[in-house]
Amino acid sequence: MKLVQLSVISIGAATLALALSAPTAAQQIPARGLASLVCALGIHGNGTYASPGAGQISVTVSGDTVSNGVGSATVAIQHGASGSTHQVTYRDNGDGLLDCGDTITSVQ
Repeated sequence: MKLVQLSVISIGAATLALALSAPTAAQQIPARGLASLVCALGIHGNGTYASPGAGQISVTVSGDTVSNGVGSATVAIQHGASGSTHQVTYRDNGDGLLDCGDTITSVQ
């Protein structure tokens, strides 16, 4: 039960971080907010990941590749009726996949 509560709190914090980044015409996502979301949703490479509950966010990762310790992936974020797609660059933690523990260096 505590794990579920912590997960919901983590997802809520990640959602808040994204919301505070203020959506604009081309929704800007800070690297720190995206890193929180990657950890909260348990993202581990290509695939679609969703938060449980009413404030559902889904994230789809595609084209995740790593070369010489630098990774890149296309990340699509959907929250309700709004969504955005970003090209993400990150320093990989050694496992060859975008996941918690990587350092996101840019979100375009």
